[in-house]
Amino acid sequence: MLQVGAGKTYSVPSAAAAAAQSGDVIKISAGDYRGDVASWNASNLTICGVGGRARLFADGKNAQGKGIWVVSGSNITIDSMEFHNATVPDENGAGIRAQNGGYLRIINSGFFNNQNGILSNAGSSTINIERSEFARNGLGDGYTHNIYIGQIDKLTVSASYFHEAKIGHNLKSRARESVIENSYFMDGPTGTSSYLADFPNGGKVVLKGNMFHKGPNADNSNAIAYGLEGLSNPTNTLDVIHNTVAVTRSGGAFFAIASGTSSVKFTANIFAGTGNQSLVTGFSVGNVAQASNVTSSASNIPGATNIASPNFWPNATLQALIGLSTVPDATYTRDAPAPYTLRTISGARKVGALQSAP
Repeated sequence: MLQVGAGKTYSVPSAAAAAAQSGDVIKISAGDYRGDVASWNASNLTICGVGGRARLFADGKNAQGKGIWVVSGSNITIDSMEFHNATVPDENGAGIRAQNGGYLRIINSGFFNNQNGILSNAGSSTINIERSEFARNGLGDGYTHNIYIGQIDKLTVSASYFHEAKIGHNLKSRARESVIENSYFMDGPTGTSSYLADFPNGGKVVLKGNMFHKGPNADNSNAIAYGLEGLSNPTNTLDVIHNTVAVTRSGGAFFAIASGTSSVKFTANIFAGTGNQSLVTGFSVGNVAQASNVTSSASNIPGATNIASPNFWPNATLQALIGLSTVPDATYTRDAPAPYTLRTISGARKVGALQSAP
């Protein structure tokens, strides 16, 4: 075990990175580490904050011209870390530049005001993100994002929070398979993101139990995009299950989907807009397999735009429409370990997110 912090064997994370060997556990004391950047080359590492999150501020420094941390080893777990203000001359600096094979797991971590939150190479690898936050990342050029995943084998995101990407996307994934569950994507009243989620090369994509808000100042009128840069993955299917999608920007579509997509299924979702959105553009809506979806006004999701205390639960009008009239309303909460509290309902699960059957 390698210990990092004041009075420990290593005073800064970069010193531990230089010493790390395969199988090591690196424990970094909570606190601020300024201008310390690192390359992690060993494999089979667990790197974790202790006593709270360890916060890394780039302060104009970078590792290998790529970001705060460059992760090249395989099978790495990063827990309870924060990455702030990564910049590089190439204008694609990342909190974490993931160029490893194997498995990378990010838990309970935060990425704030970087040119990219996470930027990954393409290759044979898997990235798993849990209970983490990505906020205000992006240079504002449309090429940098809250998170940008290359064409890897699989991306899995659960119980995580993406908001206010600067012109770029809140999530962009070229992975051959992307599974995004129980997470929260928001522009809020002032956010300027392009897509809330973008899967430019298609792939096997599952969106389940998420909340999406497209704001009035968003750069792009379409909320979620699929396959618009070419369906280059071996499997190209989109399954959208138990999500709530609220759009308060005028025009556009809830989904922009490439016409050649093999299969599109929408099941038990709420689509709430301003009244002039189409459900789908690019792909024939008649070819979407739909079951138990509800389309309504965004005004029936009254607290969706409030980042400080958001509430995606339908109001009484929409509750009655979807059979939730006996469920008491309550404010949305973002608490550990998940970013919100699911509500237990009687009987079968109804449409939309934020609920579980007993």
